[in-house]
Amino acid sequence: MKALQSLSELFAHHVTEPKHLNVWAEDGELICTQGLIVDGFDIAYTVLVDIYSAEIQPHILMMHLIAWLNKYDVAREEKGLAPPSFATELLDKGKCDIKLRIDIQESYSLIENEKGSWLQNGIRYECVSQFEEAVVEEDLLSLQFINGPKDLPASCS
Repeated sequence: MKALQSLSELFAHHVTEPKHLNVWAEDGELICTQGLIVDGFDIAYTVLVDIYSAEIQPHILMMHLIAWLNKYDVAREEKGLAPPSFATELLDKGKCDIKLRIDIQESYSLIENEKGSWLQNGIRYECVSQFEEAVVEEDLLSLQFINGPKDLPASCS
C-alpha cells in the first residue's frame, strides 16, 4: 500500500505536523482473476485523511493533493475512481479541520526473482507494487517516423 504511505508522508512533511494528522485506509477490496496462473492483482481502497487544528488554508492543502495526484495517479479516470472529496471547518486563529476522502487503486505484479517468496510452475516470483511516479511526457524519447523496412536499422530487418 505504497500510495497510502506516500500520501501519509505528503501530509506529514508538507501540510501539517504529524500530531495534527491521521491517515488510514478503509473499504479495501482485492481485485483479481482466478486461474491456474497468477500474474498479479489490484487493491482498491479509500484513503481517509483527518487533519485537525492545522494552520493551513484548505486551498493550499488542495494544491498539495493535486500535485501528488498529477505525479502519482494520472490514470484515475481510466480506473473509474471518484474525484477526491472533502469536508472542512474553519476555526479561530487561521486554523482549520479538514477531512479528505481519496479513492486509490494500486496494482501488484509477480516479477521473476530467484529469491522470491512465491513458487509457480517451478519458477520463483516476488510480489511487487507498481506504484511509482508517472512518466513525464517531456522526459520520453522522441518517436521517429519510419517509412518502411528500408528505414529500419539492420538489426531489425
